[in-house]
Amino acid sequence: MNEQQPKPKNKKQLTYYLILGACILVIAAVALAVTLSLTLRKDDIQLDNDQTQNDDDDGGDDDATDTSGDNTFGMPVTAANALNEYGFYHNTTLDKYYLHAGIDFAGEVGDEVFAALDGTVESIVTDARLMGTTITLSHANGLKTTYTFVDALEGLETGDVVEKGDVIATVAEPMGQEYKDGAHLHFEVFLNGSVVDPDEYLDIDGK
Repeated sequence: MNEQQPKPKNKKQLTYYLILGACILVIAAVALAVTLSLTLRKDDIQLDNDQTQNDDDDGGDDDATDTSGDNTFGMPVTAANALNEYGFYHNTTLDKYYLHAGIDFAGEVGDEVFAALDGTVESIVTDARLMGTTITLSHANGLKTTYTFVDALEGLETGDVVEKGDVIATVAEPMGQEYKDGAHLHFEVFLNGSVVDPDEYLDIDGK
């Protein structure tokens, strides 16, 4: 008795199913990759947002200028008699025209000179030939003030902490490159290393 042999499968149909199956696998793999990529991107964005929020909570950029502290200046002398203001002027002692980088307050020898703002004594320098003694105070927010043609208060030293209104010096005998102007305080203000008009910080009209 002859056994019936199974009919061979259609090779073309088999090939078709194999190709179809491979395409389905490729599409599924691509879909999975795209899904994972979008998920990871979403997580990265969330992390960036969280980091930005944390930076804002911590006060922002560490290199930002410190805005703490009181920038309200007090007058460096009792009488606000401005002899020479900030700007282009004629120096009668040297007979030259140039930028006057501060304000000269006329006074009498021995008049008290006050710290215009809370700060620290950065330096006390004496140039007997041109500028006499100059005291430099360092303050918050990138500010510095200098007091020239003075006699430093006895015992005042570099590194001392002073408060606004503290006596730091007295007006000295007229000398140096502005001696023809008589006894006076030469007062300068610096912001982040650049000289600025002290009138921007002082209420001279109110004195």
